Amino acid sequence: MRPCTPHGRFAAPPRAAGGFTLMELVTVIVLVGILAIAAAPVLDSGIKTFHMTSVSIDLLGKLRYATARMAREIREVRRNPKNTAAYDISTMTATTLTFTKTDGTTVTISASPPDVMLSYSKPAVSAILTDALGSLKFSYYQIDGVTAATKVWNVAFVRVDLTLTQNGVPYTEATWVTLRNQT
Repeated sequence: MRPCTPHGRFAAPPRAAGGFTLMELVTVIVLVGILAIAAAPVLDSGIKTFHMTSVSIDLLGKLRYATARMAREIREVRRNPKNTAAYDISTMTATTLTFTKTDGTTVTISASPPDVMLSYSKPAVSAILTDALGSLKFSYYQIDGVTAATKVWNVAFVRVDLTLTQNGVPYTEATWVTLRNQT
């Protein structure tokens, strides 16, 4: 017979110390499973967003580097507005610019999809400025900044429009470069 409590009721049977019942374990496993199912889309979305942001930051770094490097080189074009023979641009198309710098080095910047190439005559080397080219366009302007330059001797500004593409997403930057060297 079970012992009685002071109020005349039967006491609960003694329980084993320190264990869980099978029902408690199954309940915890089911609850953890429900939480995991609810949290999985949120975690997956966070991971995808992190990856896309990392790719975008990398591509924007490539875009800034390529644009800044082209602008630095183009600023060194040898030019003399008073002497039309002293302009050292030898090729000025929409996708290729070839010119001589003040030190006598010939520089070529050209689109060779998916790369933008930078080549020097002395020493004879070529380098890839970027490997994600979407489009590259050079535009040439006279001193007023509005009128298109048709001859090498009236180029005062070069506009560089560079678009890089990653996973179908375009990133564009436009830079105006002033030809400042006069000889």
